[in-house]
Amino acid sequence: MVVVKSEIRSEIVSVASKVFTRNGYKQTTMEKIAKACKMGKSSLYYYYRSKEELFEAVVVREAQELKRKLEKEINSSKDPMTKLRNYIMFRLYHLKTVTNFYAVLKDDFPKQMKFVERIRNKFEEEENKMVYNVLEKGISDGSFIVSNPEIGAIAFTTMLKGLELPLFLNKYSRKEKEKLLDDLIQVIFFGIIKR
Repeated sequence: MVVVKSEIRSEIVSVASKVFTRNGYKQTTMEKIAKACKMGKSSLYYYYRSKEELFEAVVVREAQELKRKLEKEINSSKDPMTKLRNYIMFRLYHLKTVTNFYAVLKDDFPKQMKFVERIRNKFEEEENKMVYNVLEKGISDGSFIVSNPEIGAIAFTTMLKGLELPLFLNKYSRKEKEKLLDDLIQVIFFGIIKR
């Protein structure tokens, strides 16, 4: 059986993701990853030159996975208001499921990792574009009154980043959080729903 280099790299990224999640970036070593992959450390270095390069591959994969899931959630409805609600619910509940990517977004990594800022910026740009498209659709069908959908998209994404900590790192039960989110969504939509 012939094993393709890209398949091995993909498997290494899958295993490394779990190791980084369990130990954190600082406590993870190439030796720990190699052991988890059941390969020698020198073999691991053949596929990835450094822990930073491997961590970048993990974070990029998680970002792509999150983007796919977010697009699927947004596109699960044709109604722009439902699309925005789905976006808000998904963003606040599921971003943390990609723990390594979430840590990069939350500024937990040194600035000397050049890829961190690039990945953050790319995800923010893609997220703003998704929200912009929903706002544009809502404007065109008369659901929303937004004079500048670009600014509206930036406002939405920025607001949600600010709400992550107060809503989710607290004592509220899941049921209480659902109620808080429903109230939040009502407040958000009150200003943009055409009456």
